[in-house]
Amino acid sequence: MAEKRILKFDRTPVARIFSVAATCASAALFFTYLSQPPSEVETLPLLGLALLCLGTLAAAFVQYGDHIYLSDDHGVMYENWLLKRLGKHGRWMHWEDIVEVREIRDKVLILLSRDGRRKRVDAITGYAIARAEILRNAPHAIVSGTLARDDA
Repeated sequence: MAEKRILKFDRTPVARIFSVAATCASAALFFTYLSQPPSEVETLPLLGLALLCLGTLAAAFVQYGDHIYLSDDHGVMYENWLLKRLGKHGRWMHWEDIVEVREIRDKVLILLSRDGRRKRVDAITGYAIARAEILRNAPHAIVSGTLARDDA
C-alpha cells in the first residue's frame, strides 16, 4: 500500500521578517511617545499607539502560525496555530470539491469550491511545489487567471 503524504507549507521568511519589523516599529513609536515628559503625554494618542503595537504583535503571531497542508487523500487545508488554540480549527477543501483554480500574478492561488468556500495559497515557502501539486490533484477544475494565459 502506498504511503499517503501530507505536505506542509509555511509563510516565507520575508513575510515573517516584515511582521516582526512592523511589531518592532510600532513598539518603538509607542515607547518614543511614552518617553516624553508626562505633561505632554495624552491619553488618546497613547491608547492609539498601544492598540497599534498590540495589533502588529497579534498579526506577527498569526503570520508565524500559518500553515497550509496539501494531502493526496483529503485536499487543501489552511490552519493557524493561534486560531487553533482559540477553537477555530482548519477545514479540508477536498480535491473533488474544487471547481476553479485561479492564479493572480504568478504569486497567489485562489481555490474555489462548489459549496462557495475559498482558500488562498500565497506567500508560502515552496509556492511552485504547492501550485504543481494542486494542479496535479485537481485536474477537473477550471483554470483561470495567470494559469489560463500560460496554457494559451
